[in-house]
Amino acid sequence: MNIGGSRLYHNTDYKSTVVNNLYEYAQELFEKKGLDYTWEEFAEANQLNSSFMQPRFGFSAHFTYCDWPAFLIVDGMSSTSGYEKMSYSATIGMGKDFEIGDNIGMFITALGGYKFVYDKGFGANTIVHGVGDKSLRRELETFFAPEEPLGTKQGNLFTVRLGIGKRLGETENISVGVEGYGELDLTDKTQRQSRMTNIGAHLYMRFNILGAKGRSYSPPAYGH
Repeated sequence: MNIGGSRLYHNTDYKSTVVNNLYEYAQELFEKKGLDYTWEEFAEANQLNSSFMQPRFGFSAHFTYCDWPAFLIVDGMSSTSGYEKMSYSATIGMGKDFEIGDNIGMFITALGGYKFVYDKGFGANTIVHGVGDKSLRRELETFFAPEEPLGTKQGNLFTVRLGIGKRLGETENISVGVEGYGELDLTDKTQRQSRMTNIGAHLYMRFNILGAKGRSYSPPAYGH
């Protein structure tokens, strides 16, 4: 289980989205008054941005074997594009817990790997939350007909993360900690111009269900 937040660096070209329809409508109103209204003025007035923050929460299941520094993680997290939607992913890679001191239960986690994600929030939510002006956000919520206004909701990411945690109890099957992460979107831009690249941090609690104490690697829960 984990809870935290992340910043999505989507870098959306708003002129290729439904936002451009609203700009053209506003431009016509200005032209009727004999005034010019450029895209740059529209973008500044409505606070169009290339990144934004969202809270994150969700659950993960981690699979590994003995002391092998390899892992598989499947999870369900709130989307980086908006906490109202869910994101599902599978990650494979290499990682390890490094013990700190002797018999104190503290450890550092370092890992990296490939992540495949299906993000139900990517698209309409990305565009809406990418607009700083609240009134325009409310208008945009009624504008979406395509299910995938930014292209595919699938993503191929390279992920790295670093955390610190502590095992609790006599059996040390419960751990708590904090972790920071970064995820780079490797998806071809011919499939999707907007990016799923994000950075974030979270607090986690994990339960070691199978495996001997201190031997099985189960990396902390994380976002995309």
